[in-house]
Amino acid sequence: MAFRWIGKSKDGNTVTLKRLEGCPIVKPLYYSDSYASSIWLKTNPDQVRIGAVLDIETTGLNQNEDLIIEIAIKQFLFNRISGEILDVRKSYTSFQDPGMPLPPKIIEITGITNEMVVDKHIDWSQVDIILDECSLMIAHNARFDRSFIDKKSKISKDKIWACTYKHIDWNNKGYNSSKLELLNIYHGFFTDSHRAMNDVDALLYLLSLKDENSNSPYLLEMLNNARRPMTQIIASSAPFESKDRLKERGYNWDAIHRFWSKIIFKDEMADEIQWLEADVYQGLFGGLTRDISLSDNFKN
Repeated sequence: MAFRWIGKSKDGNTVTLKRLEGCPIVKPLYYSDSYASSIWLKTNPDQVRIGAVLDIETTGLNQNEDLIIEIAIKQFLFNRISGEILDVRKSYTSFQDPGMPLPPKIIEITGITNEMVVDKHIDWSQVDIILDECSLMIAHNARFDRSFIDKKSKISKDKIWACTYKHIDWNNKGYNSSKLELLNIYHGFFTDSHRAMNDVDALLYLLSLKDENSNSPYLLEMLNNARRPMTQIIASSAPFESKDRLKERGYNWDAIHRFWSKIIFKDEMADEIQWLEADVYQGLFGGLTRDISLSDNFKN
């Protein structure tokens, strides 16, 4: 699909961006006021689930060495059948003192200063109370956020995670970048800074908007893909000269175990093996496959 801007003027010469204030989710009509919502909840309790959108800011990108300096979580109700977001519930945000000066680059990107985090601590028991009530945890690039959260939370390790970066095909919808900041702009809004709660509000609002083609909220596509089993394709003993083709197709090199691998939906495995046999092995598939349970998705 061709790239498109939301918020473009009729003459196509300008794009209007609005500042996102809070989290103005788009609710369905049957849940638009307190009376309607109470009636619907009484008659459709089996359709309601609780999810949580979360985001962290860290001292860097190294999952083994860097530390969390800010966390934000927002709990919400959703219709598991239609993917519509019904309401926003509990939230929590806090700074965390990393015990060292913040890198200048992090201060520049986030606007978080040493003075803002000094002597601040995340209450992980409060985080776990919120997460324990949820059936689904959502992040943009969940592999990054989960690698940090699982080290601190007693609850998140056993939860199902979904990723708005991986579980929504933004490119097929006309958006040539999956970065959250650019998706916001493409959808006609912006937030003030790269901060945890701003990103949570932006992502939750974005998920409540409707896909132009399906006329369903983006959340529905994410839910459907989050329910699909995943498989790791391990291209062991792949010929050295195939490394560029593997990399181009999205395989990652494991320097410790010395193999190329890629995580895909299990229902795509037959096509992927067929490609490997034709383009890599020039014969029978010489690698391995490993199924991944839903609760293990995006684990480090």
